Amino acid sequence: MNQMTTFKNNIKRVLSVIFPELETITGIFTKSTLRLLSQYPSACAIREAGGDAVADIFVDRSKGNRPRATITTLMETAVSSVGVASSAKELIVRQEAAFLLHLEEQTYETTKLLKSLCDENMKKDMDILTSMKGIGEKTAVNFLIEMGGDVRAYENDKKLIAAAGLDPSTYQSGKYERTSRISKKGNRHLRRVIWLMTRRVITSNELFRAHYLKRRKDGLPYKMAVLATAHKLIRVMYAMLKHQTYFEERGELIIVDCKRDFQDL
Repeated sequence: MNQMTTFKNNIKRVLSVIFPELETITGIFTKSTLRLLSQYPSACAIREAGGDAVADIFVDRSKGNRPRATITTLMETAVSSVGVASSAKELIVRQEAAFLLHLEEQTYETTKLLKSLCDENMKKDMDILTSMKGIGEKTAVNFLIEMGGDVRAYENDKKLIAAAGLDPSTYQSGKYERTSRISKKGNRHLRRVIWLMTRRVITSNELFRAHYLKRRKDGLPYKMAVLATAHKLIRVMYAMLKHQTYFEERGELIIVDCKRDFQDL
């Protein structure tokens, strides 16, 4: 995942020079666009290839959802593009798009294997976590594996927060004591998974988006508001896994069984 993030940042950076308009008409990191960029990595290369050659890769070989941009839009954008020609930058995009496609396939195969290795308890836990809008199978598997597979190993949700290194650190000098940033003493991989999960539920889940917006309204900066929401997410997930309860969406309200575990969150 770290490699994929690096490749995506590099591709976006280089495309801003050789085809800056591309991301305004289609998703750069869809499979169809990555296949296109692995063959024709710039506006200049797409213009020279012609509509038929581009259509063969961009549309005819696409699986699942159709590309957002039509061939006509793509070719017109390439013709009017302000992108510059650069063989060196084209090589970077071509290679990294191909690498990214390969890594995505590896990620799919790895996730599939991890899911097959999960015992029945973890499968049930996966179903519980993915019942929460914003949490997918991949992040649910990673979370369960990184936290040890069994939430009962943690005495309470505070222990799980500390295991992820998301608890506040304490600075002490003589009689002076204060808390500052998170300790980062725990599992950095678990911490990263929780951060990703939190950002997704903020955008997809009404309960957590409302909590995040409230913390922002209270004056917290972005990262601190996300961290506060991460703490809430961990407490909710801990209670769900401990009591084997699912999220249920009724109308505009999202509720969970075992209400006593969700008071004062």
